[in-house]
Amino acid sequence: MKKWRKDQGFTLIEMVVALFIVSVVMAIAIPGLQKAGESAAITGCEGNQKMIRAAMTEYYLDHHQYPQDGSSAAILTDLKQNGYLESTPKCPSGGQYVITIAANDQSFTVTCTVHGELGDQ
Repeated sequence: MKKWRKDQGFTLIEMVVALFIVSVVMAIAIPGLQKAGESAAITGCEGNQKMIRAAMTEYYLDHHQYPQDGSSAAILTDLKQNGYLESTPKCPSGGQYVITIAANDQSFTVTCTVHGELGDQ
């Protein structure tokens, strides 16, 4: 003889066990996902810095000097307006790019206010 169960739902114990398993999986997964996001932001920032360096070098080859507009934002705008950059790069983490041109106009550095100087200089 078969016993028929009137209630066809989950018991409280089954729900607690399921919630516990989900919370353990989330506790393991979230730190890894956060690190992946941080790594992606650093990689994006590094790519932007390399692109700015390439545009500055191309500008120098064409004009025999670096842009003299003063602020980093003005230099980036100048590079974009003159066709050396397709768009003004923005740091994925919200930082600003700082372009420092040496006094002798022979070298420059590109850094980010969040990530610092990344990539090949």
